[in-house]
Parts: sequence; structure tokens; C-alpha cells
Amino acid sequence: MPPPQRRPALKGPDPLLAQRRRGALLGMAVGNALSVPTAHRPFMAVPFPKQAEGPYMKLMGGGPHELRRGQVTEEVQLAACLGHSLRAIRRYDAADALRRYRAWQPHAFDVSEPLKEVFEDCQTSGFPPLGAGRRVWLRAYRKPADPGSLARTAPLGVYLAGDAHALTQASLEDSALTHFDPRCQLACAAFNAAIGHAVTHGAGLKAADLIPAAESGLLLAGAALGRSASDYVQEVSFAASLLREDLALAQQEDPMLYGPELHLHRPLHAVRVAFRLAFWELLHAPSAEAALLDVVHRGGDTEAHATITGALVGAFHGEQALPEEWRKQVLEALATVKGPLWEVYHPRHLLALTHA
Repeated sequence: MPPPQRRPALKGPDPLLAQRRRGALLGMAVGNALSVPTAHRPFMAVPFPKQAEGPYMKLMGGGPHELRRGQVTEEVQLAACLGHSLRAIRRYDAADALRRYRAWQPHAFDVSEPLKEVFEDCQTSGFPPLGAGRRVWLRAYRKPADPGSLARTAPLGVYLAGDAHALTQASLEDSALTHFDPRCQLACAAFNAAIGHAVTHGAGLKAADLIPAAESGLLLAGAALGRSASDYVQEVSFAASLLREDLALAQQEDPMLYGPELHLHRPLHAVRVAFRLAFWELLHAPSAEAALLDVVHRGGDTEAHATITGALVGAFHGEQALPEEWRKQVLEALATVKGPLWEVYHPRHLLALTHA
């Protein structure tokens, strides 16, 4: 009688997927820290598709606030707030996230103008804080489209990967807290759909696969936002068409980011610039490191651009594609300086999301 067949051994978690989850979160942190000395500088970079070069090849710190090497700024500190909220509640909760964002403000060395306006409205308007982002957007004639919410959103893509509905809803809600414009909300949802796809697919994944993933996320989010924000259905539809255009142009050799409509050094349509640039780097840069070096040497809002690009290329290439020295410096920055920036708002806390 033949021996009984052995049952196949149970497979453990794919280590590549764990690397990608950590890559997304560390990518946003190292990108942000790398960008500190170049933020808002209008560098004369080479035209696309040639990679920009310059002297900022390692983490240096400095900037207007004299940051330590490896120290991060607003975008990643707010991502840490989001990560703490997800871990504490085990789902996305807009009220808790906003409470944590507001609690961060007294400890921040710099707060961007869009957030200042939202926090002030929360404090003084007398209306529910959850509507502050919408009120600020309406007072500004529905024009602001800053990349701030896109720059902090990646923890959602990692934590809620595999649940498309929850990921879409959380992406929209979190952006609406501070950046209500449909372009911002939909960009967050499409971006997180791409990250969620990257961190749940194995070795056969190609960079180009993240484009249809983002398009699917955009379609799902457009429908959801059209229902929940029916007063702005035309803006939602138009925003979705613009972001589809951004994904299409990201696939071209020249993403048209030095043009009259979108320009890396101008704040107009800033969320679309950051969104398009991140996907262009994903598809065209030879490595995660090369993508981030190109971004910081192109100037403009490099803190947001490198944070967003770092999350996306990190999610695809994985943790090991990020230079070890960069990762070490980010994770150890401020270790000798106790206080909230180390104990609460430090990027090392984000890594707890990868095994939550």
C-alpha cells in the first residue's frame, strides 16, 4: 500500500509583500527627509525624461528650521498621526484622525497654510470640526488643490489593502478633513489603490500594473464621491477626468510638468503635479533611489513630491531598494532628543502598521 500523501505545508506571509509594506512607509519617510534642503527651490532641472542631478545625494538635514539629518517634516508627522489612529481603532475614524492632527499642531516646527486655516476654523467657527475642510475650500472659491492630504495618505493604502471599499472611503474622508477639493480626494483614493495593489501582489508584479489599479480606484472613488457630494457632482466628474489625464501623461516620456497648465514650480494644480510626477517616476526611474534623487533635484514642493513618490516607489520596489543608510538615519533621527517628535510623531511608529 503506498504511503499516505503528505499535506502541503502551509505557506507563511510572502516576505516580498512585507518588504513592500515597509517600503511604502519608509519610502515616504526617506523621501521627505532627503528633500529638506531643496524644498521650494526653483531648480533649473533638465527636461524629462533625463534624470535630474545635483549635490543632494544623501540625507543632509538643514533647511529653514535647521533640521537634523534624517528628521522628517509635516507630511510624515501627520502620517504618523494617521498610523496611530489606525492602530488604536483598527479601522479609519475621521473624528479620531482629525483630533490627532490638531493635537500635533502645538508640537510642529512648521504648519502649512492650508492646515492652519482648517485648524483655525475648527477652533473658532463654532461649526462641527469635521466640516472645516469643506468650509475652507468654499471660502477660497473652490480653488485650492494642495498636495498635503496626498502626502500623508499612504498608511491607509498599506493598512487597508485588500478591502477596496474601506480603502476608498477612508481615502476620501481623510482628505476631506483638510483638503476637500475633489481633485485631492480622488487623487488620494487612486494613489492608495495603487499602493494597496502593490503590497498585496507578489513577484510577478510590474510597475505598469499600478496604472490600471489606480484607474480602478479612481473609478470607484468617483462614484462614491459623486453620491456623497452630490452638490459638487460636476467638480467630481471633472476632477476624475483630470486625474485620468495625469495617469495617461505619466506613461509618456515627457509628463508635461514644465508646461503652461501644470508646472513643478507653481502652486496651481499642485496635487495633480505631485500625483503625475509620482507615477512618472514609478514607470521611468531605474530604481527607487534614482526616483527620489530626480524628484529632489527638480525643485518645487519637494517635501510633498518626494514623500508621495517615495511611498509609491517604495511600495513597488520594497524596503531593500531604499539605501540602507537613508533608512537607518531616518529611523534613528532624534533618538537622543526625547519629546513628542520622537515619542509620537516619529516615522518609526509607522512600521507597526505592517504587522498590525
